[in-house]
Amino acid sequence: MKVLLVDDHTLVRRGLAHLLSSFLDQAEITEAEDADHALRALSAGTQDVALVDIRMPGRDGLDLLKEIRATWPKLPVIILTSFDDSDYVKRALADGAAGYLLKDSTPDDLRQAITVAMTGSGNVLSPRAVRNLFDNAASAVQRGPSRSGPQGAGLTRREVDIMSYLAQGDSNREISKALFLSEKTVKAHLAAIFRKLGVTNRTKAAMAALAMGLGGDQHAPHGNGNTMGAGVGNGWQPRWDGAVAGGRY
Repeated sequence: MKVLLVDDHTLVRRGLAHLLSSFLDQAEITEAEDADHALRALSAGTQDVALVDIRMPGRDGLDLLKEIRATWPKLPVIILTSFDDSDYVKRALADGAAGYLLKDSTPDDLRQAITVAMTGSGNVLSPRAVRNLFDNAASAVQRGPSRSGPQGAGLTRREVDIMSYLAQGDSNREISKALFLSEKTVKAHLAAIFRKLGVTNRTKAAMAALAMGLGGDQHAPHGNGNTMGAGVGNGWQPRWDGAVAGGRY
């Protein structure tokens, strides 16, 4: 596996390169200290995944993410940074990042993020980054409901119900049991919701649900522990212990 590692701190790069080599078979790590070096490395040869810091001299990691997505759209890019600012997270997801991890993540979190990114099955986010995202969305709801409510988005009553459960982090199985629907039907509704909202994964759909004032205490959360998906529990608190993978459906 070929990994492009972009970080302006030499010790961080070397440490990450050593870590990656410990759990990726035959890993070939290419190090780059800034966006310019990263683009030259990409032009010189194919990479399988890129791990990109945000704050670097010159163009930052989000600018680099945009350039990579424009020129190498199939290359998954995972943002790996110390900054959990919700604006950074939203911009990264909007620009096509395959994940957003903080540097205090565990090796297992990083391995999971790379696996999910390589398979294209979702976005892996650090819990603290997710918490900030949803705290920010909750604050917006408390200031006043979005003008673009469920009806404005063209959602049906059933789709609104599903979004309410989605915003709490419930899985497809939990939603199907709560609403007495088959999982296949839930997936079909989710596909319609994604299309109407113009989003591509559960994380973004759950954020939209919160912005519409859905979720929160409307339903009792189901299950405990890690939840693979996007949402919040009672009191607007995310319900994840490890990295979060927000799959398509």
